[in-house]
Amino acid sequence: MHETFILLWPEAEGVQSIVEAVEMMDGHILLSLPPYAAVALLSIERLDELRINPAVQLVSTEEIAGGTLEGASSATRMAVAAWNTHLARQLKVPEPAFEGLSWDAPGLLAPDPPPEIRGMLHRREQELLDNDG
Repeated sequence: MHETFILLWPEAEGVQSIVEAVEMMDGHILLSLPPYAAVALLSIERLDELRINPAVQLVSTEEIAGGTLEGASSATRMAVAAWNTHLARQLKVPEPAFEGLSWDAPGLLAPDPPPEIRGMLHRREQELLDNDG
């Protein structure tokens, strides 16, 4: 299942028809952006079936280039911009929060030692306890 941006033609009678079409394809609407756009979770094999729907202008699982929608309404441009931003956030690799810090930096704890070292420390601890008693 893939997140899919669906843009309807302005002449389409709202997103309800596309909601029903997506559900008939065993997909799910994740977000409805009335009057002309929706984001759905769909099987990649069903995308061509959605593309031939007469109400559908565009189906995309990837970033949509700005020039693709020449003359589109501001609502459509905003929906496409939101989609592109959503994809960009998904593709961005998060930076590790503690990258470059020493393990003993304030607020951090030392890493766990390997199992064999933990065993050795436990045995040594036990020896010290046995010798004290």
